[in-house]
Amino acid sequence: MKRFCNNFTSVLLGCLVALSTPLLAQTEPRGFYASAYVEASRLGSSTFDEIGNAGLGTGLRASFGSGLGLGGDIGYRYGNGWAAEFEWNWRRHNLKSLNGGGAALATEGDFASNILFVNGLRRFVGQAGGWVPYAGAGIGWVQEIDFDINSAGVERAWSDRGKVGVQLIGGVEIPIDSTWRLVADARYLRLGSVELSAEEGATGRLSHPDYNPLSVRLGLRRMF
Repeated sequence: MKRFCNNFTSVLLGCLVALSTPLLAQTEPRGFYASAYVEASRLGSSTFDEIGNAGLGTGLRASFGSGLGLGGDIGYRYGNGWAAEFEWNWRRHNLKSLNGGGAALATEGDFASNILFVNGLRRFVGQAGGWVPYAGAGIGWVQEIDFDINSAGVERAWSDRGKVGVQLIGGVEIPIDSTWRLVADARYLRLGSVELSAEEGATGRLSHPDYNPLSVRLGLRRMF
């Protein structure tokens, strides 16, 4: 996971360096666009403590299986290779295992988020009608992030909101016709360690599980 993220960051830096290289054309029609997408997401394992009455203890280690997400954006192309967009994203990562004190504590649950982003994108516009690679970054406000754990038949939940994170973006826009585009990209989100307060079936908090998912997205975009 760490190696993949490092490689992804290197690709983004390479795209930004390419800004100094003359392009075939760096103009395009101004206008709005809207997109909808699905995503596959991967969340690395995390160590944290449970402080409260759930009885999970400290030194916990969680690992996660498959992650899925949905989202959409509304953006504006400025006609000079730059674009800005407002994005909504929801994603959910299944809990694969939770271990602590040398024992398996749970295998059911999920770590999920609902986040609103403002993104800035550099679009590497070439010949009219061709593929358009893009790279960028965004800042996100967490409407909700929650960790649900089912242990010994008891469902418990911890959550938080209001945290701010950043994401790195790299992808490509593929024309279908004059109006529609396919978009495919990878986005690395970093929220860091989060503090989650008990919400259901427990008191106290989860102390500092990490939430830094990497997602691959496929979407459909409508140009206006």
